[in-house]
Amino acid sequence: MKIETYILLEDKDICVPLVEQDEIKRFADSKEGLIVEDLLALDGTITFKHKNDSIADFENLDDINTLWHYYSNALFEFLDEGYGQVYYPDLPLEIKLEKKSKKELILSLEDQILVCDIDIFLKEFYKAGNEFIELRNFITDSKYDDYLKKSIKKLIKYIG
Repeated sequence: MKIETYILLEDKDICVPLVEQDEIKRFADSKEGLIVEDLLALDGTITFKHKNDSIADFENLDDINTLWHYYSNALFEFLDEGYGQVYYPDLPLEIKLEKKSKKELILSLEDQILVCDIDIFLKEFYKAGNEFIELRNFITDSKYDDYLKKSIKKLIKYIG
């Protein structure tokens, strides 16, 4: 299982993975209004890959910070109720998480579907969420904070 965050570098019109943090930092430093009304103004996408299944949408980029919040909210709804559903922040794209079995979940984004072991998914979501938070801290010199960090930390109690 691999979850990756990609950030849109508007000046080059390309999406780059978080491992390109120096390039993302360069772009963020040159961007006017990186933080607007307490919101981080970066677009991007989150991709999911497990075995032969993958969910990736580079055509419909959205506010990446809010997207992480929405995926997190859907995941906690899934953990509490067995089903979680949200839409992209600014687009009518539906994200669903549902149980396939006692140990597996189904993640879907429109017509893309991924099936994964719940524990494996949670561990990778925790790891990828923290990587995004680290990038956020790096590009904002730790000046930006919201409840995403607390939300991702809460996953520890669900990880087996």
